[in-house]
Amino acid sequence: MATTPTLAQAIDIQHATNQHIIKRNPPMSFTYRNYSFWNTFWKSAKKAQGGDEFEGHVVLGSEDNAKLAGLWDADTHNVKNITKKYTIHWRRATNNFSTNVMEMDINSGPERIYNVSEVKYKAMMRDMVEEVFAATMESPTSSADEVRCDGLFSWLRMGTDDSTGGWTGYAAHYNDGSTPGTSYYVGGLTCSSTVNPGFANYYADHNGNIDDSLLMILDRACRKLNFEGPSTPVKLTMDLEGYKPTFSLYSTDNVIGTLNMLYAKSDDQMGRPGLVEKHFGIPYFKSMPFQYVDAFDTANVSLYGTDPIVGINHNLIYPVVHTNWDFKVGKPVERNGEGSNHLVLTTYADVLFVVFCEMPHEAGFLISQQ
Repeated sequence: MATTPTLAQAIDIQHATNQHIIKRNPPMSFTYRNYSFWNTFWKSAKKAQGGDEFEGHVVLGSEDNAKLAGLWDADTHNVKNITKKYTIHWRRATNNFSTNVMEMDINSGPERIYNVSEVKYKAMMRDMVEEVFAATMESPTSSADEVRCDGLFSWLRMGTDDSTGGWTGYAAHYNDGSTPGTSYYVGGLTCSSTVNPGFANYYADHNGNIDDSLLMILDRACRKLNFEGPSTPVKLTMDLEGYKPTFSLYSTDNVIGTLNMLYAKSDDQMGRPGLVEKHFGIPYFKSMPFQYVDAFDTANVSLYGTDPIVGINHNLIYPVVHTNWDFKVGKPVERNGEGSNHLVLTTYADVLFVVFCEMPHEAGFLISQQ
């Protein structure tokens, strides 16, 4: 006759089951399912640990000591405060799934228990990844927001309205629904045309003109930031082991679809490689593919406007995950507090992360309709 496991035994059984499931379905594998941006962005992630803040240091200026000199010329010894510090706070995402000790009897047999747990684990990780994915695109809603991170559009921010291109993305914007969002300085580092201008990012306003004029703006942006396509252009997919792009372009359904039509009408390969689909596939610019990000289809007047085109140097802007909390799945715990069920075991997953940018001036550009 089968014996009902004690609570301690049930915890051990569930923990062992979870370990087998995680081994077969590593947490990070859920980030690479069907998002080109997510896939590429998180493959550039780094790990770090320590402190409640993540610090960056950037050199904005020169001490003016470098010069061409004669053999006996006097040295120059200027000492200036040109190294600036900016701090980013760790942000946490969490999720959980629960099982019931009675389920171990109802779903008798290791295989049945495993299958029930695996379905719940996968659902937990998918939801968690979706949550973190959305967070990396956004910004805090206000100065009191201690949950949302300084995401991609905190670093690549809207600048001067109607600009055809320039380093005018001085201040980040809160995701507060205003047009644009209320300004704040990411990392606490003030930036303007006169104060730390080297911390600004490149921005251009295409004013909704998805035509030849946009190609000129995009051409200038790539040239100004020295964006160059790979020597052997390829589509960015999760199947290309060992291929780590430096520069990538991301945009909306409208932009990509309109560019496809524009290319078809002009019958111009626009640097498209080899014998791939001639038109109405993935449009390329300077041998770099435009990757579709469905989240960009929804305009956001606070952060990026309408129909954004985002160029990213993945070596300079990337997620950082805490070494000890890298989508960590813990041991099941008993939920025995007030209002809980004494038969329920809950497994929690947690991640500590930030989106970090070494130098917004060189990390990428934002082109959109403001």
